[in-house]
Formats: sequence, C-alpha cells, structure tokens
Amino acid sequence: MATHTHVAVASAAKPTSIIWRVLWKGFGFVYGTFSLGAFVLLSYVKKGAFRRMDRKEKGELKDAQDRLWDLSKKPFGLIHCFCTLRSGVKLHYVESLPQTKPSSQTSLVIFLHGFPDSYYLWRPYLTSDRLQSQAVMVAVDLPGFGGSDNLPQYGADEVLESISEFILQMREKYVPTEVGQGRSSSRVVIVGHDWGAVIGMRLASEAPQLGDRFVMSNCLHVTLAYSNVASRLSTARQMLHTFTQSPRQIRLLARAFSNIRPLLRQIRKSGYVFVFNLPKPMANIVGSLGNFWLFRYMNAISTHPNPNTPIAGLKGAELLASSIGPSEKECTTSPNGSPELTYGPSVLQRAISRNGGFTEKINLYRQGLLFNPWEKSLQTLWDLNQIEQSTGRRQSSGGLDLFDVGPAGSLRAPMTVIWGKRDVAIENAIAIEGIGDFMGVRPSQLLVVEGCGHWVPIQEQGVGVFEEVIGWAVEGEKGGLRERFGEGFVGVKFAVERLVK
Repeated sequence: MATHTHVAVASAAKPTSIIWRVLWKGFGFVYGTFSLGAFVLLSYVKKGAFRRMDRKEKGELKDAQDRLWDLSKKPFGLIHCFCTLRSGVKLHYVESLPQTKPSSQTSLVIFLHGFPDSYYLWRPYLTSDRLQSQAVMVAVDLPGFGGSDNLPQYGADEVLESISEFILQMREKYVPTEVGQGRSSSRVVIVGHDWGAVIGMRLASEAPQLGDRFVMSNCLHVTLAYSNVASRLSTARQMLHTFTQSPRQIRLLARAFSNIRPLLRQIRKSGYVFVFNLPKPMANIVGSLGNFWLFRYMNAISTHPNPNTPIAGLKGAELLASSIGPSEKECTTSPNGSPELTYGPSVLQRAISRNGGFTEKINLYRQGLLFNPWEKSLQTLWDLNQIEQSTGRRQSSGGLDLFDVGPAGSLRAPMTVIWGKRDVAIENAIAIEGIGDFMGVRPSQLLVVEGCGHWVPIQEQGVGVFEEVIGWAVEGEKGGLRERFGEGFVGVKFAVERLVK
C-alpha cells in the first residue's frame, strides 16, 4: 500500500496457460474490488482524522506549492530546470551545484523517486553540506509526476527511453568532457527508490553504461521476484505431492503452508496494486476520496508505520504538495515570461484535476513497465556505445572487473541495495532473498536497515545510511563500504557483500 510501486507477487508469475491467465485476471478483479471497498471503508472510519482540509490547511498547502513549485524561487537553495527530450516531452528537475565550478573530480548524482513522490523526496541529500561539496546533484520528477510532462504510454519502451535520455543529457551537461579522455575520479551515481528503483534496476541490468554505481532501495527486481515465487511454489508442490504418497507425514502440510506464507502476505500487502489495475473508473475512486485522502494517508505512513492521523502543519503540507505537484497558479506563470522555463500543458491538466494527477500516476502500475521488454532506440544504442567506447571498458566507467556470468536479469553494474526491513508493501522473502546471485559486478552490497520501512530514504536512520553510501560512491569508493559503517550505525546489517576478487 504505502509503498507505491510494487506489483502483487503473483503478478510476477505471468502464467503461460490461457485458462490460468483468465482465472488470475478474475481473481485480480474480485480481490481488487474487495480492496477498493476496504479503502473506501478505511477512509470513512478515519474521516475524523483525514477530514476535509479547513481554511488554514488549504492555505498551508497553497503556500507549500508556492515554495516547492514556483519556478522563480529556489526551494531549499535548489534551482528549477527542464530537460526537453527528443520526443518534445519536458522533464522537470532541480539541481544542486557545488560552490566551485565542476571539474574532472566532480561527480554527478542523479535521483529517481517513486509513487506518489517528486524531487522533494531527496531533499535531505540535495541540501547535504557534505554531498554538495563533492558532487553535482539533480533530482528529476518522473513523467506524469511533479512538474514533468505526461507520456502517451507508460510501458517499458516509453519510460526507460525517457529516463535514459535524461541521464545521458545530464552526463553531457554536468560531467566534464575530459572525463572520457582517460582516467578520472569523476563518477556518475544513480540513486532510486520505489518506482525510481524499479527503473534503476532495469537500467543497471539493461543499460549499465549509464552509471558507475547504482544505489537502490525497496523495490521489486522482477526477475528475482519471479524466481523466488516460482521456487516457493515448486517446493510447496513437491511437499504436497510427497504428502499424498505418505499421508501420515502431517508435518509436510505445515511446511508447505509455511513455504507459501510469504506469497500470501505479499498478496495481502499488494491490495492497492490490484485496485490500481481495476478498470479506470473504478481505480479512480480511491484517488478521489476526500481531499487527496490516499496521498495524505501514504504520506503519513512514510513517517509513521501505523498512522492514525495525517501529518499536520508545514511538513504535512509540503509532503502533499510534493505528491500533487504544482497548482494552477504555478503552471500559468513563468519567470520573466520565459517560454522555456514553464510547466507543460499536461502538468496544468493534472493541476486542475480533482485527484492531483492520480489517474496519470497509476499508469506506472498499469502499462507494463515492470514486465515488458525494452526495445532500445537506435539513438540510445548509439549513445550507450559511445560511453562504452570513451571509457574503454565494457560495463559503465566504474573501473571494475568484468561482471560474472549470472542468471537472466542480472545487475550488470555495481549495485548497493539499501533495504528498509519493515516494508509495509513488499515482502522481504520475495524481493531480496537470493539477490546476491543477481549482483553481477563487484563490489556490490545489500544493506538491511532494521529500524526503517518502505520509505527508508527519508526515515532518520535511513538518511544517515544513504548519505554514507552516496558519499563513499562519489569519493571514488576508497576502502570498503563496510569499514565506513562503524559503531555509529547500529541496526545496519550487510546481508550480502560481493567484494572484488
């Protein structure tokens, strides 16, 4: 639910039987309808807390949208920018620049958020004195979110092409040209969470040249998830078969059920995903409850594991403004009347909608980004080849040994996964069990943060972990990452660590 990005576990299984597919779709519709009813009931039960906003709260939201989205201002010292893609789509991003001019030693960090967030998710890092002194940092709004234009479709081709082109343009703009002429300490680090991490995982697997290190948190790697689901189902099936041959072995039934229990928990956790995949008129109901009830409820979960009330005051207003994006006022004004520095027409359409662009945002769940193959354009293939040629290495410019041969979908770039253990939307046994087998480039790590949940990048313990990992990456990965985590990082476990041979 609160995690915004993830697809129900059983969906990862993509059945081959036509009959099974029909049954699965039928189950999805029934369960989605049931979950929709539960959402409506929940909004009614909590209506005393998640009531309609009063005049003061509406004023706080208006002020927060002005602070975050007015293009003439610098929110938290950040600069509003736009990147226009070949398709004409404009992606909004903010930049955080070091005080000195970028050089061959200045790294680039690119942040990708999830649902229903925006660039604001990454504020702790964009304003970090430590990171600001070491790197250019940019945080983009995904298509259909924040201040970025909509896409015609949100399949793998459309989304991955858009984000790849954005990263390529950022590399060209911020990474000095001399970097490609030889060894340089300048590095490109791609950081993602939720749907941003889903995208980052796919890029690390299918376009590893884009980054020197990928830092991802709390998402599904679809191939790994499918493998874990299939393995548990197969084991349970074998146990049941053995039980039918030896009915006295009652313990086999308990073991079989125990083996599939994580799958059942994932289906329960993924009720919101089934809702998002209902026919559009039904799916839109949950986005239209109250005054942005779903966004406010999710924002509360990001701060409190079991929220009973929405986040009030400045913080709550900024979180909601981050989720719904610019208001009509910000969309219809531009600094000095500049046509280049304006939000696109589709951003205005979302601003005047009654559900804060919810209809557009859930397309990430509906149109195949997680599962469908990505057929790269000729231009993208050319650009990736140019990076490969300029660095003289096969996998990005990380300067690491060639990756090991791994299973299909292996991550072919250095990867650090930061995992909030208390995730309310993704089952650990499905998402991270066996992930070491998919880490094809060394050094790669899985760090499990005991005290954090799905929104680990903005939770207190997680912020320190993220900042340390990003700092290590932009500083050239000098020394082992484990050594950077001393006694000051209690509750952080290196669950997987693949070191350079």
